Amino acid sequence: MIFRKRIIFIAIIIMIVSLFIGCGNGAVNNIYNDNNRIKSEADTFSLDESEETIESGVYKGKLKLSGSGTIWTYESNEDIDLKVPYTLSVKNGKAKIVLISPDNKVINLVENTNKATIDGTTSLTVPIKKGDNRIKVVGYGKADIDIELHIEKGIFEKISF
Repeated sequence: MIFRKRIIFIAIIIMIVSLFIGCGNGAVNNIYNDNNRIKSEADTFSLDESEETIESGVYKGKLKLSGSGTIWTYESNEDIDLKVPYTLSVKNGKAKIVLISPDNKVINLVENTNKATIDGTTSLTVPIKKGDNRIKVVGYGKADIDIELHIEKGIFEKISF
C-alpha cells in the first residue's frame, strides 16, 4: 500500500513539474508573429526585468520582455501623422514597436533583432487615425530592450505589473 502511494505521489509531482515547464516563454513568444494576439486590448507578456520612466511626453524603458505590452494610448479627433523621435536597441532576442489603429490593424513601426543598436535618436512617422490608437512593444526570446519614445500627444503607461 505504501509503495502504491509513493508511485501516485511521484506521478503527481511529475505532472506538476511538466505543467510548469510547459508554461514557459513558449506561449508568449508565439505572440511575436501573431497580430490577432498583439492587437488584443489585453497585454500578454513575461517580464523578467523592468526599469521604466515616464515624464512629460517621454517614455524610457529597459526591459527583458517576451510577449506584448501597451506603452501608449491616444484618442485622436482626426487623421494625422505624428513624427516620433525614438531609440530601440536590442541586446538579445527580437523586439518591435507596433501601432494598433482604431480599426485594429497592426502596423509595424520599427523592428530590431539581436545585438541591433541605434546610436542617437532616429525619427519615425506614426500614421494616427481618428479614434483610439495604441502603441505596444513586442518582444521575443526574453528580448533585452532599451527603448525611448518622445510623443507629446496621448498617454504613456508602464508595462510592469
